[in-house]
Amino acid sequence: MKYTAIFALMLMLPVALLAVPKNSASVTFPEAVTINGTQIPAGDYRVEWQGTGTSVEASILQGKKVLATAPATLVKANNGYDGIETQAGENNSTILSAIDWSNRSLRFGQGNTSSPTISPAGAGN
Repeated sequence: MKYTAIFALMLMLPVALLAVPKNSASVTFPEAVTINGTQIPAGDYRVEWQGTGTSVEASILQGKKVLATAPATLVKANNGYDGIETQAGENNSTILSAIDWSNRSLRFGQGNTSSPTISPAGAGN
């Protein structure tokens, strides 16, 4: 009886893990970007976030190393594309404004009010 219960629990674990919402996705920055005062070099990264709606803490990771963390807003969307949005910052820097995936966006409340530059490639699930 004891082994049957353990076996049943082991069978249910993968199903339970599938039900957990995915709070991470990949992104490629085609050029260096600045997020929350930290410059991230061009390259492939993982974005993880905690929270929902306007109370999100987003982290940019390279492997297991957290490079930058910033407050953000998670927006459900049907963009139909993956990409990043940036704005021109001081000293020719590029400020990360948003990361767009086909079904959601992370929007960062930083930077100036200049028009964003949208890069259609770069984010992936």
